Amino acid sequence: MKKISLKLKIGRYLAVFAALILSVIWIFQFLLLQPMYESSKIASLKESGDLIADTIQNDSESLTEVVYDVSLQNDTCVRIFSNGINMSAGNSGCTLYRMSSYELGSYVAEAQENGGTYLSTIERRGVRDDEEDKFKEITYTKVIGEDDISVVLVSTGITPMSATVKTMRRQQIWISLIVIVLVLGITYMMYSRIVGPIHRITEEAAHLPEGKFAADERNNEYLEAQQLNEALEKAAVDIRKADQAKRDLIANVSHDLRTPLTMISGYGEMMRDLPGEKTDENIQVIIDESQRLTALVNDLLDLSRMQSGRIVLEESDFDLVQLIRIQMRKYEVYQMNDGFEFELELPEKAYVHADEKRIAQVFNNFMTNAVNYSGNSRKIIVRLKEQNGNYRTEVRDFGEGISESDLENVWDRYYKVDKEHVRSSSGSGIGLAIVREILEMHKARYGAESKLNEGSTFWFELKKTNE
Repeated sequence: MKKISLKLKIGRYLAVFAALILSVIWIFQFLLLQPMYESSKIASLKESGDLIADTIQNDSESLTEVVYDVSLQNDTCVRIFSNGINMSAGNSGCTLYRMSSYELGSYVAEAQENGGTYLSTIERRGVRDDEEDKFKEITYTKVIGEDDISVVLVSTGITPMSATVKTMRRQQIWISLIVIVLVLGITYMMYSRIVGPIHRITEEAAHLPEGKFAADERNNEYLEAQQLNEALEKAAVDIRKADQAKRDLIANVSHDLRTPLTMISGYGEMMRDLPGEKTDENIQVIIDESQRLTALVNDLLDLSRMQSGRIVLEESDFDLVQLIRIQMRKYEVYQMNDGFEFELELPEKAYVHADEKRIAQVFNNFMTNAVNYSGNSRKIIVRLKEQNGNYRTEVRDFGEGISESDLENVWDRYYKVDKEHVRSSSGSGIGLAIVREILEMHKARYGAESKLNEGSTFWFELKKTNE
């Protein structure tokens, strides 16, 4: 389906709106004007008759004044009888005073049969024979009393609206022309103020694949356009960062792949050319570098599968304290060879519901990161505590620390505070990126706290479960 521009849509909606408004005006002016006018006159006539009847019953002394006011204000003819005696004198030209006794009697009889009131409508032609519109005479009759009967007759004329309709028709033409001009003007204004900024932003957004977006202050005329500008500016920055990260990733992975491959190739050639170098130590170097290479490839595959959603968690209830104690056995070699000091602050038990294998991977990545960046202190504290219904695991080192501006970026692949890639003593260099993916799959809270020259604390929280 072919899309139309926002400019045409705005014009179409405004045109439809204008057409609806003009249609409503036309319906009320030409179709409903006469019926509504007649309905209003009839309602006013009935009110006048009821008012006079009420005055006869309750305040007959002011009857003359009330009749005068009603006749003047509502353009009505009034005639009153009491026990057959005419109580009011009127203009001989008034239709009620030109009626015969028979006609008056028929009105009274109809009113008595109808519960005391009767409304009649008589159509009459105008004085000129060429007049097609008919005048209407409406008479309202009300009978009051039972023994002493009084009769109130009020009458008014309804003139045809043809002359008024002709005038209004001419007005409608002018109104339509004015509305059309206004629709065109509003369409142009809305295009300039709304579509114009969006069009300019769209043109600038074409450079986003290059990581470029130049925001124009003219486009910030309304909040949504400003927010779109800001979002695209941020997207441009993120694209540049992603592009740089891609180049860094290629360079870093190439470095990490080349180093063990060089070691394996070098030791292999040495053992081939020098039979005396086929020692257990040299073979162990080849095995260690092969394992490091395997770990890097596995980590990259793990991260790729996690980000594409191809890994399913195998969750169960387990004791987090026991998991930590088992994993800490791997780091005893650092105590013996490098003089590391590990301090554990653990409760007796801490049951959580999660993927035990993946949480062990998270903990080991935190520990590897702490070992690599512990500096000269070589002290690491592992703490597990209950907090707000969760178990919070913390791994703290006392190394060089991380600045606040760099702290949020440590979860990125191969991110380095000094922007120079240095191969870690162990691990693949993408451990924290894997940690982030695993913990977000668990919907777990995690974070890092650090101060320069005071060390860093990496933590995650898992919801407590019943033992």
